[in-house]
Amino acid sequence: LSKRLIPVPVLVAEPQSITMVVKTLVCAFSELRVYPGHGKQFVRRDGQALVFLNSKCLSLYKQKKKPGQLTWTQAWRRLNKKGKTITVTRRRNRKTTKFVRAVTGATKAEIDARRRAPPSAKASASAKEIAAIKERRRKARAERRRAAKANNAGRRAAPAARNTGRRGR
Repeated sequence: LSKRLIPVPVLVAEPQSITMVVKTLVCAFSELRVYPGHGKQFVRRDGQALVFLNSKCLSLYKQKKKPGQLTWTQAWRRLNKKGKTITVTRRRNRKTTKFVRAVTGATKAEIDARRRAPPSAKASASAKEIAAIKERRRKARAERRRAAKANNAGRRAAPAARNTGRRGR
């Protein structure tokens, strides 16, 4: 037999879509993903275990730095509304319905009659009402003044203190 190479048909299987699930943790400081074999774990005094992405995050946590003030953290991005583009759906406005409330001392019929009245009638009615209010105020003020005069008439003025000039001696 000769040492000739004979081509052999090779069956190639099509790659299946296998998705590998990797359990990732979330960094307690930056909120970024921590993949297996990465990161540092820190146990607080109260017993809670915190996972950090790297020594930088751990150091900043120990220095009590606020993640919301560092631009590369997810907390800062969330506070400053970065990243998420949410399509805003329009809110439907409910149609407002007109509702006539009864005013004290006036019925709905009276209110409607006033609304239907021509502007000149409205103006003259309001002028009359204003004049009536002013007259009532004038009368009340005059009554108060009369009462004050009657009170003051019964009282005598207190004698003025003499200034001896001797400083209380």
